[in-house]
Amino acid sequence: MVWDQLTWFTPPWMWDPDSIPMARVLPDCDSFPDPFTSLAHAVGAAPGLGVTAATDTVRRSPAELFETMLTLGELSGRRATLQLGAGELKQAQPFGWKRAQGLKRMEDHLRIYEKFLSKDGPIDFEGHHWIYDQAWLGDAKRLPPRVFCLGGGPKLLEIATKYADGFATLAPGVANGGEHLQEIVTSLRGQVAEHGRDPEAFEFALFPCALLIHEDENVIDRALDHPFMRWLTATWGRINQEDWRRDGFEPPRPGWHYALDLLPVKVSKAEGEEVLGRVTRKMTEAAWIYGTPAQVAEQLQPYIDAGATWLHLGDTLPFLLDPEDAQLSANRIIEVARILKRTNVSADARSSVALNQSS
Repeated sequence: MVWDQLTWFTPPWMWDPDSIPMARVLPDCDSFPDPFTSLAHAVGAAPGLGVTAATDTVRRSPAELFETMLTLGELSGRRATLQLGAGELKQAQPFGWKRAQGLKRMEDHLRIYEKFLSKDGPIDFEGHHWIYDQAWLGDAKRLPPRVFCLGGGPKLLEIATKYADGFATLAPGVANGGEHLQEIVTSLRGQVAEHGRDPEAFEFALFPCALLIHEDENVIDRALDHPFMRWLTATWGRINQEDWRRDGFEPPRPGWHYALDLLPVKVSKAEGEEVLGRVTRKMTEAAWIYGTPAQVAEQLQPYIDAGATWLHLGDTLPFLLDPEDAQLSANRIIEVARILKRTNVSADARSSVALNQSS
């Protein structure tokens, strides 16, 4: 999997080699690769590899993005997965895009994809932002992408359950534990059924990117106190800041939403330090899934039991490790995936879980 990111979550001044070992190797944390050329390179090196791209509907247009995903499917020999969000302010506003158009553009995307797949021949379409007049991509649609909506909110969930193949969200930043995810699964499958679609065919993708995986508990202990982790806790430890109250905490940024409000390049050091001062150690512990590979797998299993069929395993700890140790992160993620695969993969493909490593 490769994220379609232009800018990451931390202010540039925080990327300090004196406190973040990875900053001694990487000059910044914002130089992202283009996701689609990167995935094409990956499947060229490893034919048959399953690939996923996460992007938004603000910066990519429907026909061109659909063509790209069809191409990735043909190159890999498997259906690629497309995860579509409504956009983040930090990806949109600095580059001249209007993030507020995201949900209406998302609905247009999914309706256009549906038309391309259901109709033999050119299509016409009139939506919120696009008008298609006999648009034609040909009949080479052997491996169409699976499309998940990424994000939250009533309108996005309505779009997802009406048109998409699944829904993707964060853990524990949104789905905080297996019971909470089960509530989400039950609710959304009910909505899918109301739209006359098969609720059992609707999938649930999970981003447990708030992972700290290490064999030494002292390493994890230091990370939980680190300003870098406290900043990420304040940023997406709970996507809906009011969810902190449900867990007995005062929100570090009341009324704030990272997708709608975060412009990291514009965050001053004084503002950042004020935010960090409101993040406690207990909050950080509540925002992260951490431990040895076996312990992390044990904490993730309830999400699979609740209905998650696709997991993106992202270990954030390497940012704070010496380079030699950071290189071992891939081994730790693979071990988590191995444990979960061994526990969950059955002869019935529908009861399998797909696991993806952060690029």
